[in-house]
Amino acid sequence: MVGRTGDQHAPFRPAGGSGAEVASTAWLPGCGDPPTATTVISGIFQGVDMKYRMLTADVVNLLLGGGEATPKGIETTALEMVRTGRLQGEQKADGTLTVRTIPPTADSAPLRPVETLVVERIRQRSRSGVDRVPIGALGPGDGDEFWVWWRDFQKRVRDETTALGLIRPARNKYVTLTYRGGALAAWFGALWAGVSWSPDGIRILLQAVLVLSLLGLVRLSDVPLGSEPRLTAEGRQAAREWRTHDRDGEHRLPKHQVGTAGPESALPVREPRQIWSSYGRTWHVVDAGPLDPPRWGHLWQFVVLAVTVCAGFVAMLVVSLTARPPYGWEWDTAPVLTGVLLWSLWLPARRHVLAVPDESSFRGAVISRWDYDTHYDDPHTDVTHYCCSIEDPATRKAWSFEVDRWSRPMFSHKANPQLKDRFRVGDIVDVHCSPRQRKIHRISVVEAVSRAD
Repeated sequence: MVGRTGDQHAPFRPAGGSGAEVASTAWLPGCGDPPTATTVISGIFQGVDMKYRMLTADVVNLLLGGGEATPKGIETTALEMVRTGRLQGEQKADGTLTVRTIPPTADSAPLRPVETLVVERIRQRSRSGVDRVPIGALGPGDGDEFWVWWRDFQKRVRDETTALGLIRPARNKYVTLTYRGGALAAWFGALWAGVSWSPDGIRILLQAVLVLSLLGLVRLSDVPLGSEPRLTAEGRQAAREWRTHDRDGEHRLPKHQVGTAGPESALPVREPRQIWSSYGRTWHVVDAGPLDPPRWGHLWQFVVLAVTVCAGFVAMLVVSLTARPPYGWEWDTAPVLTGVLLWSLWLPARRHVLAVPDESSFRGAVISRWDYDTHYDDPHTDVTHYCCSIEDPATRKAWSFEVDRWSRPMFSHKANPQLKDRFRVGDIVDVHCSPRQRKIHRISVVEAVSRAD
């Protein structure tokens, strides 16, 4: 179901005075009720009596994330920019917080690199003719557009935190490989010397240790060579202070935030997702169906169940009539009862499958796009699959499809920018498709957003 924001909106300005700042608890789809004005206007930095109270929102997010920035940092950084006058915030009638860019003044300080990226993200999401963006729409969900931007955002936050001495840079994998090689050489060298020069009793024990160590090398190969940025002693202290302070709720990481496991985890690939859309120049949340079709509820599964149950019932009936085993009627009814149980699980899945239209034609908007690669050994080929989620305004849902496919020789490292940029988030398209089968019959761009980025 699409939750449309109201057309009325009121300027959102932080109240003045000590301890009245903008909170960073922005509403995201699936995270409960939208915040009220009371939860929106609360203190972040003023009145916080601790050593690291002047840290910026993005740095605090990285510290609370254990050395990795999370999508929560986008929200807190945007609201911090509203507090400092770098962005204009507005609260819609339904409680949704939106932000818009404002031109810099002559006396305004230059933006930090992280703030510049937030402004760039707002402009990116405003390409469809909207002038303000909900804070939740700045996060993951639109696919490749977010992924490219997110890597730069993470790098800028790491650079800023490293400059403050709160994290150590990630260790190079070749350095890690050198350390591991030296440690393994010393360990196995000592074991070999012990086996060669020890008495018989100790030699057998060392040989057993040597064999176990060789087996342990198999598990060691699964340990990644690279390492993530690590907090320094000062960084751990700062994280402890923010976690234990009574105002840490503004930055506390949610337990189940979409996109924490990577931007790809916010895409409707295997599970349906809720994605922000500005189709019709009104921001709303759309339920996007998954790209993968359901694994249960197909008609052929019903046929297989029916044939299997009938065959099992006949076989058990023949056995009970010829061999006359004890409790024969229980054996006869077991296949039927099993079939009834499986059918009781199949029928709800079947209704879910039939609820999706078999054929549909509509004019909608691309609200998410991504691609992924598959590999084939015969012949040696890499295939790139280009996918989109397209909103159907009539059903107030979005359907996910594979819209293009490109094959190339394995390890060729070639790219196809024409197919990659054929569709962008915000494009208006005419579609004739089968949402139930996840197939596109015909698709054409009616109105394209700017490709100049």
